[in-house]
Amino acid sequence: MKHSTEKIDFIKHIVFDRDGTLLNFVSYLSDINQVKLIKGVKEGISTLKDLGHKIYLHTNQSGISRGYFNFNKVVECNNEMIDLIGLGPHVFEEICIASDFPQKKNSYRKPSPKFGNEIIKKTKIDKNLLIYVGDNITDIETAKNIGCRAIGVNYGLSNLQKIINERKDIDFLTFNSFSEVIEEIIKVQ
Repeated sequence: MKHSTEKIDFIKHIVFDRDGTLLNFVSYLSDINQVKLIKGVKEGISTLKDLGHKIYLHTNQSGISRGYFNFNKVVECNNEMIDLIGLGPHVFEEICIASDFPQKKNSYRKPSPKFGNEIIKKTKIDKNLLIYVGDNITDIETAKNIGCRAIGVNYGLSNLQKIINERKDIDFLTFNSFSEVIEEIIKVQ
């Protein structure tokens, strides 16, 4: 993937889902030995950072509230992912781990808009500069609830494009590779 690394006039804020978007999907991932980047993630994240964009992580981790593993296991897996990306410990501006299930009032659990709205408020950006990227309908619904952009990935667990096509209230693009996602993020004005 070859792109100009000249900084842009406006910074996009991209919120990535973790499992099935940045990492190969493993149900209730809690073992760092199972943390594997999806093809193109390291290069794609590097490209976005080189262009000056801000990267965030928003992950639902109901395995914590279900008692399958504890919060520290999620942090360990996140840290392993960050090490594999290789851009230093602060590659993500912020990481939101939503551990509740079922969703509680005032929750960060997607499709709650809470985390995205906090980014918008804190950074004082127009919501059109916020992009949610994920493999699950809840990622897309989160963007819809915020009123920002979304990009779906169709290499996760479910056929997201099929789910989106069946919905009349959602119309976002999906792509079959991480490199296509990065190309779309870069060209979005």
